[in-house]
This record gives sequence, structure tokens and C-alpha cells, in this order.
Amino acid sequence: MTWRVIARRDWRVVLDARLPKVALVGLIGVVSIAAYVYPVVGTPPITTSRFGGFVGGWLGGLLAPIGVLFGYGAIAREHESGALRLALSMPHGRSTLVLGRFVGRAGVLGAATVVGMAIAGVLVVYPYGTLQPLRFLAFVLLTVGHGATWVGIGVAASALVATNRRALVLGVVALFVLVIVWDPVTAGAEAGLVAAGVTGGPIRTAVRVSAQLDPGSAFEMLVTALTASDQGADAWYDGPALALPVFVGWLLGPLSIAILRFEWRDLA
Repeated sequence: MTWRVIARRDWRVVLDARLPKVALVGLIGVVSIAAYVYPVVGTPPITTSRFGGFVGGWLGGLLAPIGVLFGYGAIAREHESGALRLALSMPHGRSTLVLGRFVGRAGVLGAATVVGMAIAGVLVVYPYGTLQPLRFLAFVLLTVGHGATWVGIGVAASALVATNRRALVLGVVALFVLVIVWDPVTAGAEAGLVAAGVTGGPIRTAVRVSAQLDPGSAFEMLVTALTASDQGADAWYDGPALALPVFVGWLLGPLSIAILRFEWRDLA
């Protein structure tokens, strides 16, 4: 059995559950409403690429809890019920199981994101806006990748602990630290340095770099660069040179660590 078969089965499992369906409909509805409002309140020119800058910040925050919601039950729920041993008795490895679960759940969220963006693109273009297909396509792919990042964090939490409740707690802690705490802490550290008279040097640079290392900041930085690519960044860490590897690292890193840990974990 390959990861594709597992992904297809998990796709159906997610779509059969009520809460994920409500989250997906809500996501599509919110994106559509934003696209309907953007031509009215946005600053001209109204384009599909500038729409990314209009919704990028809060959309990144919205995808974070939805992604964790989709991912946290991928492994731990079956581990707790004892069904995981039956699942692993099939002709596939542990890494294939985790990868298939991730692809299936991230695929559902990605498909809903594409549907929402397709509706949004039509609402932005008609009757006042302009379609910039390549930049809009890049924004859609970034958004799908950001959603997959948080699904990966949820699946990683699910693969690292033995019960569904622990996986939920671990996912919520990750959300709290990376979405709620990260920015205020780094902003406070930078304000403290300024108050202490440290306006430059390696310590100030390290604090400013650390402010860009969470998934949301990397996503927003890439969306901003996509929206206003003709504007130069103040420093290398305020542009795609740092944001792109950070984005890829969060997309692949937690899931890779979880797969390695799950491969050698005692499931007794």
C-alpha cells in the first residue's frame, strides 16, 4: 500500500467529519467576503496580486488553527484506540502512514483554499479589478503551502504523543507560541535593546532575525515581496532571502522530525 492510497482514504475521512467541513466552508466564505469588500475599500489599482497584500496577514493567522485542527488527530486518535497497530499491519511502513495522512489532510485544506481563491479572483477582477495571473497563482501556492505547514505541525504533534488529548495540547501550545507569543516577545526584546541604547551590532541583528523565524512572518514577508516586488528591502532579513528558507523549513521540518521519531518509537 502506498502513501497515495492512505491519502485518498484520509481525504474521505476528513470530509466525512462535521467540524472540518464547517471550517472549510467558513474559510471559503471568509475569503470570498474579503474579495467582495477589497475593491470597495482597497487602494487602487485593484489587482489580484495586491489582493494578497490585503488578506495575507489575517489569512495566515486563520489557516494556522484550521491546519492544526486537521492534523492533530491523524495518528494519536488511532494510537489511543488501538487501531494504529491494525493500520501498521498493512503492507506499508510507518513513514508511509504519516506521509499519507499528511498529504490527505493538507490536500483537503489546499483544495478548499484553491476554491476560495478562485471565487476571490473572480470577485476582485469583476467589474473593477485586473487579473495578474502569475503573481496571483504564486500567492495561491504560498497560501496552500502555509496551510500545509500547519497541517504538518498538527500531524507532527499527533505522531509524537500517545493520546489525542496530548496531541491537541501540543498543537495548541505550538499555535500559542508561534502565533500569539512570538511577535510580542521579539518586539519587546528589540524595544528593550533600543531603550538600552543598542541600536546596531550583532545582538540587534540577531533579535530582528529571530522576529522573522516563525511561520506567519515568513508567509507574510513572501506575500509582501510578491505584492510589491519593485520595492527593495531594508536589510537581507526583511526580504525573501530569509523568508523563503524559513517557509520551506517550517513546511518540511516538523513533519520530517515526526517521521524520524515515529519510525523508532515504541508503540506498546
